[in-house]
Amino acid sequence: MFVIWLFVGLGAAGLLLVGFLAVRVFVAARGLGAEIERAKSRMDPIRPPEG
Repeated sequence: MFVIWLFVGLGAAGLLLVGFLAVRVFVAARGLGAEIERAKSRMDPIRPPEG
């Protein structure tokens, strides 16, 4: 019986860890997107006019 509770606890801890890491990846991806947009806006005046 103890082994079942151990497996349930380990599974819950694993899901908690995966959820935590997923949130970190999501936040990092949002930050990267914002950084790319900022870099684009800084480069706009440098680009030669098209056409």
